[in-house]
Formats: sequence, structure tokens, C-alpha cells
Amino acid sequence: AELPPLNGTTLGQIFPTAITAGAIGLLESLLTLQLIDELTNTKGNSNREAFGQGLGQFLSGMFGGMGGCTTIGQSLMNIHSGGYTRLSSSVAAIFMLLIILVAYPFINLIPVSSLAGVMFVVTYFTIEWESGWVVLASILPMRMRERFGLSSKVKRSDVFIMLTVVAVTLIFDLAIAVGVGIIIACLVFSWDAGTRLFLDRAVSDDGSKVIYTITGPIFFGSVKPLMDLFPHPSEEPKDVIVLLENAEVYDWSGMVAIKALHERFENNGATAKFQSLTVSSHKLMTKGSHLWEGVNILKENDLDFEADPLITPHMHVEHQH
Repeated sequence: AELPPLNGTTLGQIFPTAITAGAIGLLESLLTLQLIDELTNTKGNSNREAFGQGLGQFLSGMFGGMGGCTTIGQSLMNIHSGGYTRLSSSVAAIFMLLIILVAYPFINLIPVSSLAGVMFVVTYFTIEWESGWVVLASILPMRMRERFGLSSKVKRSDVFIMLTVVAVTLIFDLAIAVGVGIIIACLVFSWDAGTRLFLDRAVSDDGSKVIYTITGPIFFGSVKPLMDLFPHPSEEPKDVIVLLENAEVYDWSGMVAIKALHERFENNGATAKFQSLTVSSHKLMTKGSHLWEGVNILKENDLDFEADPLITPHMHVEHQH
């Protein structure tokens, strides 16, 4: 048989399958490596594993072979049989080659049902059965957990992600499942990070100055909570300082939020200064300085805590979150 022509049509047909097969093979190999490291208390080299697998796929394709990857079942059989070194993998490969080339007539005599039994045993040793109690404890309310003595618990969002990945793997494949799991995990992380924002309010004795200290990440997921934390400027002193020493501006939305705060104070007749930015936040704001014209943003060393008596002593502090 002749090779198909190397053109855009051929690549368009091969590329999606190649990406899916490569992603599944790499993910399964790395997951197997992680599992073997836990069982043998060792540390494998994931970069070497990925490079070796890619090289093997390339050579296999050159000789008309079929690609493959590390299998959890065979690796666990090696481990439980005492094969902890690289020699065990080589011996397994050599015997697999001999079986395919020489002993296949005898292998054909083995009933498929017995092979299914072997896979059930491998599955039994692969599953971490203790995780079932963790999942159950995460689903049940606290009163039920205390009643049945289930002390182990993880976040319900983590359990949801895990079960979703398992379900998508069974319906589609591992590559799609991992992608779905990563997307859900990113959304959950953004939601959680957006709620970890706090505001401290301090007013001078004469009531002429107010200092707000923001703590937490400022990004697209925390803009609305940040704006809601600030009281209405019309009810506050007109000399305003916003300290960002415990905050971090991460993206465009965070910078827009700083601009919006400044405009809110200015529109109500207050003078606002944003001080004590972290190095990374100030660098980010400086790159787009022409967009924030009029916003008073100072570096961290421009704020002298010892020289300004209104900041350290004689302050009435309120915490909001």
C-alpha cells in the first residue's frame, strides 16, 4: 500500500486523531508514573518519560507500527510481582514480543473470561477504596458525618470535579475529561479567589482622613466584591488613601477597578491616593499608565509609615469582608 499524499487534506484528517491519541497517551503515562512513584516512594522524571514516549511513537510510525503508551495495569502487575527497576519493563517488553511472535498459538487457548478476571484483580489494586469514604463524607452534612464518625472530608467542588472527570472519561475519552476537569477547576478557583477579599477602614482622630487597606487578589472575579466593600464616598472623609500592600492586581479588570474607585471618589469631591502597591502590581499599572491618567498611584516607598502619625497611632480600625 502506498502512503497517502502529504497535503492539507491528509493533515486535516490525521491531526485531530493524532492530538487526541497523543494527549491520552501522555496523560496516562504521567498518571501511571505518579502512581508508581507513590507505591515505590521514588521520584520519576516526567520530562524523560514524555520524551521517550514521543521518540518511541515516532520510530514506531516509521516502521509501520502502532503507537502506544504506559499502561497502569501492566505497571501495577510489575510492582506487585516485585519488579521495581527499569529491568522489569525491559523483561516485560521482551516477553510480550516473544508471545506475539512465538507463543501466540498457546495464548489463543486461554479463555477471554480468565483475562477479564486478571483485569478485575488489577482494577482492585488500582482503586484507592479509602477515597470512597472521603467522597461520602463530602456529600453528607456535618450532622450526618458526626453521627457516622466520618472525619475525613474534602471540598464538595473537588469531589464534583473528580466525579465529572470520571463520567466524561467513560463517555468520551481521557483527554476530553482532563480538559473538562481543568476548565471546571479554573472556574471554581476564580470563584473562590474572588471571595477572599477584605477591606480594613481606619479614620484619623479629627475625622479628616480615611485609610482603606485592601487585602486579597484584584482580578476579574473580584471586581464586584471589591466595589461593594467600599462605603459610599459621600458619607466618608474627603481625604482618602487606599493601601494596596496586601493586595495584588492581576489583570486588566483589576486595573479598571482601581480606575473606577478613583472616579467614584473624585465624583463625590474626595481626593484619593493609591499607595503601597506591590512591585508586580505597580509594574503592571505603570505599563498602562496612559490609560490611568489622573489616578494618583505611588510606589511602596513613597508611603512613610513612621513619619505620618495618622497611619500608625491614633487610628480607629474597622474590618469588613
